Amino acid sequence: MGAYLSYLPCVFMRSIAGFPKEGKGYFLPRAWEVPEEALCLKIWPETDVWLKRMEAYHLGRADNEVVRLNLAGLGFLRLLCALRVILL
Repeated sequence: MGAYLSYLPCVFMRSIAGFPKEGKGYFLPRAWEVPEEALCLKIWPETDVWLKRMEAYHLGRADNEVVRLNLAGLGFLRLLCALRVILL
């Protein structure tokens, strides 16, 4: 299969997307750019607040800001922080 959407050549589509024409490389050099921290914080601004609250949770303390530690929620918040860069 050498065509994308039945009439566009795959080599052409790969090259305009930024991938190398030859081989099966999936590395994009433009993915090395990291936006400024101030710009990242404008996307989902409450994520950092809740991430700090979740990471500061201790089972024996009474002054926790979250009711209980939720590992799925903690992972989701970390994912959102990583997706900021991808989204930008």
